[in-house]
Amino acid sequence: MNNNLDHLTEYPFQYLSDLLKDIKKEPEEIIGLHIGEPKGKAPKEALDIITNFSSDFSKYPTSTGDLSLREAYCEWLSDRFSVNYVNPDLHVLPLSGTREGIFSFIQSVIDTTQKNPKVILPNPFYKIYEGAAIMAGAEPFYVNAEESDGFKPNFDNIPESIWKDCQLLILCSPSNPTGYCLSKKEYEGLLAKAEKYDFLVCSDECYTDIYESNSNPPTGLLECDDLSTLHSRSVVFHSLSKRSNLAGLRSGFICAGKEIIKKLSLYRTYHGVTLSFPTQKASAWAWSDRKHVTENRIEYDRKYTTAISCLDTVDNLSRPPGGFYLWLKLPCDDEIFAKTLYQNEAILSLPGSYLAKENNGVNPGKGYLRLAVVHDLETVSKAFTAVNKTLKEF
Repeated sequence: MNNNLDHLTEYPFQYLSDLLKDIKKEPEEIIGLHIGEPKGKAPKEALDIITNFSSDFSKYPTSTGDLSLREAYCEWLSDRFSVNYVNPDLHVLPLSGTREGIFSFIQSVIDTTQKNPKVILPNPFYKIYEGAAIMAGAEPFYVNAEESDGFKPNFDNIPESIWKDCQLLILCSPSNPTGYCLSKKEYEGLLAKAEKYDFLVCSDECYTDIYESNSNPPTGLLECDDLSTLHSRSVVFHSLSKRSNLAGLRSGFICAGKEIIKKLSLYRTYHGVTLSFPTQKASAWAWSDRKHVTENRIEYDRKYTTAISCLDTVDNLSRPPGGFYLWLKLPCDDEIFAKTLYQNEAILSLPGSYLAKENNGVNPGKGYLRLAVVHDLETVSKAFTAVNKTLKEF
């Protein structure tokens, strides 16, 4: 077996399962705020397309996907980020979800013939980043994102020796779990670092279409770098899971410079994870349709308003700039709170310490709770009222 497997730690939900294993609840009692799974309805149009093209499940799809799907990616990128240089034949590839895509991309990009390969990632973070870096033979370097900095990852404190060994910088904006959104200036500063020290910048933007409907959308990396230039450093991931309530469709894409896409396309020919033709047809519709995304965004406005109104024990609580989580600061240990909340109210939540790593003597997730604001309004009200009730007990 690959000895890098010995360096992987359990997934956050396994820690949660271990924490709560002695508490017995009936399934119908439980409300899950712990997992980033949209609860809104998937667009009927997308589901109908899958049904109508179901006979195409008998065909092998290609790893590059149908041209119409790749064109839909590029049209959406042009509309969302005002970029007009993205070529469907050169700059995009379909992915079976960004989780799989990011993991396989990191495997293909790390050069272990170089000394001390490093992958820089925010802390707290999506667990896939760490696991993929370890399995690729690189060492993760964690950059804390703390309340004192407005949850901005503290890239200014990275030693030059780490920048020199860096092969990949991973960003997540809007952030899972904090909701922090990088600015154009911050992106540009990191791209300048990438140019100086010769590494790639990977931006996971799967929450980019979930933000307050009357505010400006989060900035994307593509607004700060031209992929059509020879020395572009940018690699961007997008997904239908959150924006379209299609998590089970496992449909996303990668956008990068043509040389990166060319090499990744070769790798993925062997990797073998492709989108079925019905999935491709439904995905092309979802990327092309704006109406269901706008409606979904407005529904999240209502969900956040309801959730925050229930938390009257929390001072100065506001919706984060992007994503669908509340990163709730607690008056006590996060594991104790999560366990008490489940024991007393049957509400599943995720301790923030499970999403972060102790770094420089600090676990920046400790003392926080990640709560997914994803259910219907009645369930959101019930669940966050229960959270508020539990807060009063501490």
